[in-house]
Amino acid sequence: MYIYQETVEFEDVDSYNIAHHTKIIAYLERARVHFFIDNNIDILSLEYGLVITKINIQFKQPLLILDKINILLKINKMDKIRFEWAYTIKKKEKTAVIASIEQVLINKTTKKIIAIPEEIKKILNRIKI
Repeated sequence: MYIYQETVEFEDVDSYNIAHHTKIIAYLERARVHFFIDNNIDILSLEYGLVITKINIQFKQPLLILDKINILLKINKMDKIRFEWAYTIKKKEKTAVIASIEQVLINKTTKKIIAIPEEIKKILNRIKI
């Protein structure tokens, strides 16, 4: 499991001081990017791109302004061409959000889906359920 810490900031909330759903998706993206960075993968220089194919989010309780949250990240499943991230956002040890995001990799030139390279499989397997 990979854990990324975040704080719900003023610019993340609506008029009710609740984090807007688009910001929660941004937190998930940020956790995923930092997972790659912390595993020495420079996503900007890869020969392929990471593309989202599916997002599923369940909101269990609101994230409020200045909440300190932990984003727990695992890999649910993986096959030759796709993998699914499993996220749990916790605040004060209680589950606030459960999400999953499916991704594939594409060739940057042809935009065609490619098999997951071994270097990526290796680091994803570190957090596979």
